[in-house]
Amino acid sequence: MRKRTITYIEEVIAEFRAQHQQRFPNVRSPFPRAGDSWNAIDSALRRGAIVECQRFAALKAQLAERGWSPSLARLNKAYSPRRQFKRRFADILAMVNRSVKIHHRFPLRRSRFEVPGYVDTWIAIDCALSEGAIADCVLWRQHRDKMAQLGVRPSLASLNPAYFPVRRQQRSVAAIKAMIVSYMLKNAGQLPHQRARFPAGFPPDAWKAICKALRLGSVLPDADRTVFYDWVAADGRNPSLHTFMQCYRDELAAEYAQRSAQPDGAATQRRAQLAPAMATDQRPVKFAALIAPLF
Repeated sequence: MRKRTITYIEEVIAEFRAQHQQRFPNVRSPFPRAGDSWNAIDSALRRGAIVECQRFAALKAQLAERGWSPSLARLNKAYSPRRQFKRRFADILAMVNRSVKIHHRFPLRRSRFEVPGYVDTWIAIDCALSEGAIADCVLWRQHRDKMAQLGVRPSLASLNPAYFPVRRQQRSVAAIKAMIVSYMLKNAGQLPHQRARFPAGFPPDAWKAICKALRLGSVLPDADRTVFYDWVAADGRNPSLHTFMQCYRDELAAEYAQRSAQPDGAATQRRAQLAPAMATDQRPVKFAALIAPLF
């Protein structure tokens, strides 16, 4: 999907409010049109993936005056932040520890917040940890640095001693092209989208994860990677699965036409040749020894 415009976002908000007694939407609200969602719009606003125009620039300047960045909730004129101060890392550890003692299980991001003496939500705590919106202290800096060394972003889940994140070997541009062409062969030339079924014959993966890796630049550093990110920068777009397919549109179409004309055995052999470049090399990262001293 191309970048949304602020006019489009205001239009769909107006449609939603007209259908729901002027209630302002949140990220979980039903979307009034097909092919989009409030969660995707909120993400685009937070990432700045909106077509630059005078109205959007004025909106960002207006929010910046209050120390905010754009988000769906902050487009509501009645928006007021619930919290005017950053959470303390020691308080978060105390809340987690108390929750585990009461409920005998580690809280999840979407768990109901039931910790006597505290008013908060686990979703908000998880967001604060991942965004680094924690009051500065020695304990928080040490934890953040350890997470960085392990290549993991701080989160609620990363406080769990039983947490086992999986590191994935960086994908290469050539491997992503092969995955796309394989999908096209099985879907009459159609290009994949983030929620499309991933083609068989490759290591387990997901288009949404590939799109996120492209956005974050977590692609194997080689000449192909340089070509793609230079193209994105020159075109004024953000890297994503969609822009990747736009960049290599002609090449993907040519490969699809060539593979379509080949017998099935030749196509299978071609995919097998690319398999080593797409190995996932998944390795669990143990947190028990790291997290135990916090509690």
